[in-house]
Amino acid sequence: MAKIRTRARAVDMLGRQQIAGVQNALVELFKNAHDAYADRIVVDHFEDFGADGEGFLVIRDDGIGMTRADFVDKWLVLGTESKATSTSLPYKPPNKEFRPITGEKGIGRLAIALLGNQTLVLTRARRDDGLHDLVIGLIHWGLFEIAGLNLEEIEVPVETVGEKCLPDAAILSRMREQLKLCTLRIRDNHFSLPSDINDNAIKEILEVRSKLDKIVSQIDAFQPDLESVYEFLGSTDEVRLDWNEGRAGTHFLIAPSNPIITTDLVSEEREDDFGFRKHLLGFSDTVFHPGAKYDFETSFRRWKPGDLCGAELLDRETFFTREELINQSDHLLDGRIDRFGQFEGTLRVYDKIYKNIAIPWGGSGGRPTRCGSFSVNFGYLMGKPTESQLPPELYRPLNNKLNHIGGLYMYRDRIRILPYGDYSLDWLDVEKRRNKGAGYYFFSYRRMFGAVDLTREENSELREKAGREGFQQNEAYRQIRDILINLLVQLAAEFFRKDGANTDAFEAAQADIRKRSAALERQQKRSQTKRRNFASSLAAFSNDMQANLPSTEIANLRHLTKSRMDAASRLPDQDKAAAALIRAEQEAISALTELRQRYVRKRPTGVALGRELQREWEAYVNERQQLEVNIFVPFEQEVAQTLGTVAAQARVYVDQRKRLEERIKSLANERRKELAEAVRQANDTAADTRQTVFTITERARLALNETIKSIQADLNRTDLAGLDPKRVEEMRKRWEEQLTEIEGRHRNALMAARDMLASLAENLRVSDGEEPAQVMQAMEERMMALEEQADEDFEMVQLGLAVAIINHEFAASITRVRRSVQELGQISRRSDGLRPLYEAIRSNFEHLDGHLNLFTPLQRRLHRNRIRITGKQIRNYCNDLFSNRFERHAVKLISTEEFEQTIVECYPSTLYPAVINIVDNALHWLNDVQGNRRIELHGNEEGIYISNNGPTIDARDGRRIFERGFSRKTGGRGLGLFISAKALEAEGISMVLVDPARPEYSVTFAIMIRNAGAQH
Repeated sequence: MAKIRTRARAVDMLGRQQIAGVQNALVELFKNAHDAYADRIVVDHFEDFGADGEGFLVIRDDGIGMTRADFVDKWLVLGTESKATSTSLPYKPPNKEFRPITGEKGIGRLAIALLGNQTLVLTRARRDDGLHDLVIGLIHWGLFEIAGLNLEEIEVPVETVGEKCLPDAAILSRMREQLKLCTLRIRDNHFSLPSDINDNAIKEILEVRSKLDKIVSQIDAFQPDLESVYEFLGSTDEVRLDWNEGRAGTHFLIAPSNPIITTDLVSEEREDDFGFRKHLLGFSDTVFHPGAKYDFETSFRRWKPGDLCGAELLDRETFFTREELINQSDHLLDGRIDRFGQFEGTLRVYDKIYKNIAIPWGGSGGRPTRCGSFSVNFGYLMGKPTESQLPPELYRPLNNKLNHIGGLYMYRDRIRILPYGDYSLDWLDVEKRRNKGAGYYFFSYRRMFGAVDLTREENSELREKAGREGFQQNEAYRQIRDILINLLVQLAAEFFRKDGANTDAFEAAQADIRKRSAALERQQKRSQTKRRNFASSLAAFSNDMQANLPSTEIANLRHLTKSRMDAASRLPDQDKAAAALIRAEQEAISALTELRQRYVRKRPTGVALGRELQREWEAYVNERQQLEVNIFVPFEQEVAQTLGTVAAQARVYVDQRKRLEERIKSLANERRKELAEAVRQANDTAADTRQTVFTITERARLALNETIKSIQADLNRTDLAGLDPKRVEEMRKRWEEQLTEIEGRHRNALMAARDMLASLAENLRVSDGEEPAQVMQAMEERMMALEEQADEDFEMVQLGLAVAIINHEFAASITRVRRSVQELGQISRRSDGLRPLYEAIRSNFEHLDGHLNLFTPLQRRLHRNRIRITGKQIRNYCNDLFSNRFERHAVKLISTEEFEQTIVECYPSTLYPAVINIVDNALHWLNDVQGNRRIELHGNEEGIYISNNGPTIDARDGRRIFERGFSRKTGGRGLGLFISAKALEAEGISMVLVDPARPEYSVTFAIMIRNAGAQH
């Protein structure tokens, strides 16, 4: 009789070749850890770990672990009995709630072969009799790819060590030797080179022997220092997953890891598409159907070369949260489909809740479905912010999540079934239907986030494919798919499609949102137009001031006034001469008034200016005041003096009463004219508002009358005698609803308008017209400030992340560079020619290494130490850092003796960057100076001062120079002085711009350190 034999390649075909991808393989290990009652599984992937740039993968869980018998008789046995149906269920710890088993075929563990070439397994069991010994196994999966081998020919070395020990180097060496001997025996017994074979056969045998030799090399190279590995991982774990304190669990150390892992991670980072992690997020459901009695946490940490902290990819906040589902979705469906495929549940459309809605499915024919009953729950976010009820600050992050991981997931016993939920797998053809008509079918797959909740008990006919690529497309799967498609189509038809039976709430909310958005947009456009016009007028004023136009115009007016007065004084008639002098004065004053008005800029009422425009306004107020004080008022006084002088010289008597009366009369006429114009504009606006209100009310009245007439016409056309009473009742109800709806809608709009006008009238009454505009302006200023702050905070977060990354990379790389420089120093001692080169490299490296302290990470700020810093150290630091630039730009750095003796007790990472920023800015602006260029450091008991003879800082920039975003540099970001000043302020130190102490300097910055430990 013959027997079926199993080739070793069966392991490779059932494992590596069958699983869809590395994420699926990881999920299989997640499931095994879940079945082993673990609370946590952590995956650590180290990129470019080995000498050849290979990766290293460590997978650890804190489950019940495996005994030696479990490992040999179960884990290493293919096709063991299904854990879900076996009478011998896995051991359950007494302190754990029962978990439904996710494994079925006993081959999921073979997926580990897809993660890397060889695996070191460490597992320790905890059972009722206590903690067992640690079991170690070593497997090279490449052996299972070799054709022609029977499964029993491959040996797996297995060892055990004491319950609180790690295997030492001798045990690992012995296991490697056993695996190598097995590999060499296979090579020599099966793939020798007999003399009587053809060239093709020789080529094939040589290829196999080459593979086996490579396997031997990899086995030799796989020598992890377990003590160091676990010491490092233990120092980074939030919850320890090592073997200390009597812990159990199963760990896999895999090397070299599959290079596709690094490729996928790099691609995800480049494309920002969650292409790798989207299959691992949301492994256990705590969002869509909460209530599980246990919590299972998954973690994947990515370690780039030199990283001191791995990047967590599966943070819970990266996936959807219960808060987002319940309180942030625009629409929410929650219900259950019974065993006949009929849905019953609750739907929320914006704020309108429909309870106990039923969606029938006609495919059951009165028979129970094969797929069984299940729950479905999903939220939906509208695709445009203007259609959503969420405020922008909540809409943006949720919308970003949907773009990465939106979709309808599927869970069985609260464990995710791949690949459902991936937006690239539209398993319900949502987008296919939407392409036919977005308004008709409504739903978009990427705008949904929710799950179908299955159980093994009620949905046993739904069977996963062996490769973990979803369910087999049997009758049960086709039914559940048809039921869900029918559910989405019917929901769209009844609640979201135009003219649907229950679309009133959706359409009313949409209309309300659109109306508010349109009103806000109109208000913003009006405000933007006013701001733009105001900014243009301020710019025109600034241009006139730079052109010295007011002085020129006053000079012309002065000359004209003097000519007129001189001409008046030469008149022979004394009375006519006096009148002409007064008229010349009045004409001069009127011309001055007109000139003043030409340089007046009125701030628009009820409009927020924003930070930049507010700065321009403040600068204008200051310059306008200077214009008044320095030009207009002196000229006004000069006119009066000129009149008196001319009159005295010509011996003309000027009646002061008449002169004053003419002046007051002229001024009163001007003010009366301006006020009359303002009154006319206010009355016109009030009349327009009244007409608008009248139009709205008339439109409401006409709409109600038209509805009444339409209903009366329908009633006259209807023969009620021949109708069923039920039909008559339906018609009555429909007509009443029409009347109620049209009246209610217009009445609400009119009441809203009345309330707004009443509030406006009350505010006008108590504030003489100023308060409404002030309130609107204050609200708009607050909104703009918050928007600007949010944008700037985001920029600062990005900057902080960039600094953290730079610090990470620099701190890690600098250690290796230090070591290399030391080794180069040893070599250079034996070579006179190499020694100067080494000294140059060492000197420049020490200079660079000194700046590492400037990159103090934000998260370590609290652990810094204050030290005593002398002025001499500050001077030396500046010289070391900028020596090349000082020489290149011919700048001389000077420090006084008093400065060098000053001592500051402060954090270096706060003081040094502030000084460096000031000096760096000075170097930039000194480029515009011809001849001698100087920077001086001087100090006293108040603080330290940094002066330079570069361009003067404009007076209106003096208050703005420390504000975030302000810069006069081309391409400047306006962050340097802002950050430095804020950092110093936190330490009780202030940075200010002061007047230079000596005339040879034009700019002086002061760091006031009197209260921060300055000593002399």
